[in-house]
Amino acid sequence: MQTQAEHFLAEFLLTLNKSIDDYKAYLQAGKTFRYAQELKKNNAKAHRLLLDHNDQLPAGLQPASDALIEHYSVWTQKWEALAEELKPGPDDEFVFPNTVTFPKQAAAALEIYFKKLNGAAPSAG
Repeated sequence: MQTQAEHFLAEFLLTLNKSIDDYKAYLQAGKTFRYAQELKKNNAKAHRLLLDHNDQLPAGLQPASDALIEHYSVWTQKWEALAEELKPGPDDEFVFPNTVTFPKQAAAALEIYFKKLNGAAPSAG
C-alpha cells in the first residue's frame, strides 16, 4: 500500500511526464496556442500537486520542490499575461521568454526519492 507521499509523487511524476510529452508536441506543432493550452493544463496540475503536498516531502527535498513551484508560478504568470495580451487563436504562435527555466535537477531529485520509497534503483537518465 502506498503512503501519501508515494501516491502524491506517483501522480506528480505521471503529470510531469505528460507535461514533457505536451512540450514536445508543442515544439513539433510550431509552438501553437492549441498545444500551449494542453501544456498549461498539465503544468497547472503539477503545480497544484506540489503546493498541496509539499509538506509530505522530507526537508532535504524542500529546495527541489520550491524550485519547481517557482518555475510553475513564473511560467503560469507569463503564460496568462501573454494570452490576455494576444488573445490568440488555436493555431497562432504562442511563445514567451522565461528566464526561470525548468529545474531538471529538482525534478530528478523527486524521481530518485520516489524510486527509493519504492525500492527501485534510480534511472541513469
